[in-house]
Amino acid sequence: MTEQGVVVKTNKNTASVKVDKKDECSKCGMCLFPKNASSIEFTAQNDLGAKVGDTVIIESKKDYKLLGAILVFFIPLLLIGISALITYLFIRIETWLVILSVISIILWYTILAVIDKRLKNVSGGVHVIVNILKKGDNLDE
Repeated sequence: MTEQGVVVKTNKNTASVKVDKKDECSKCGMCLFPKNASSIEFTAQNDLGAKVGDTVIIESKKDYKLLGAILVFFIPLLLIGISALITYLFIRIETWLVILSVISIILWYTILAVIDKRLKNVSGGVHVIVNILKKGDNLDE
């Protein structure tokens, strides 16, 4: 992940960088932005010596998109498969397949919700300031 933001505070080798929410973020919902927030602050390594007010590019060294897709989509499918196997081998009543599948998916998403709440204040990896943009520079050029 690469984002453009403004340094709002510095402390030794780190800086707090304010990143504004893009229009695309409201459609996705997979990043750290709270629902009603228009911006978020990241703590980033500041090896380049950015100062308060500088516009910078920050980069996240880890990308959790694949992990998120596995947790949200693949595991529930796996749970449905396990429910089908249990039903086929032991119970042999199709209604129980639906019941076990629904229970396991509800339980899984409840576990994910608890994990999400605990990790809400943890950033998605180490952020690093990789470039200091000069006034008038644009990311799109």
